[in-house]
Amino acid sequence: MRKILIAEGLASLFPERNAFRIRSDIQVFTAATNDDVLSIHRAEKTDLIITQLEQPGQMSTEDLFYHIRNSSDLRDVSTILICRDTLAHRERCKRCCANAVFTMPVDATLLELKVQQFLNVAPRKSYRAVLAVAIEGRFQNKPQPFWTENISTSGMLIRTREPLSKGAGTFFSFFLPNGTHVSGYGEIMRVVQPEREPDSFLYGIKFTDIEPGTKTEIEAVVNG
Repeated sequence: MRKILIAEGLASLFPERNAFRIRSDIQVFTAATNDDVLSIHRAEKTDLIITQLEQPGQMSTEDLFYHIRNSSDLRDVSTILICRDTLAHRERCKRCCANAVFTMPVDATLLELKVQQFLNVAPRKSYRAVLAVAIEGRFQNKPQPFWTENISTSGMLIRTREPLSKGAGTFFSFFLPNGTHVSGYGEIMRVVQPEREPDSFLYGIKFTDIEPGTKTEIEAVVNG
């Protein structure tokens, strides 16, 4: 299980449909203050901290990073720091010694790629394709049409207006953009109902039975 700690003030940069938020092997924590960041990291030993230079709290962000970097129990973590694009802020960021620094306005795509790099999460190729899905005990076990949102070698994100249950077993069948037919079995690991789209659902599906050769084809498309 990989753990990410995000400052509450940065929540808008990571919507619910974000790639790492739908993964069952990634746990996300939020913190309102620098004191909370330190407390949560001390208790959970997070793998990645994403915070902002002007995070509120009794301790400054510089002090927070000092405590983390100078503790043998806390220093084994990657850090991303977000600040305003001013000389004063850049100088303060240098004192923090974060692993990566982004200035506002933040490029969400570059930020997500950096998160994937630190967590060693394979990026997911975004494209929409017709997806035939059969759900155990639903639709008389007959495949129904859905849409893919993105995909990786370990799973995919699909969108539908059908309410489905977490843990449900699925049979899926679709074609990659290069024409390769993909079919196999998976399990719904996460269910998200976007606030701005109350009539639709996003489902994170983990592949449980898929041909090794097919994974190679998916990887080629994702990295292409």
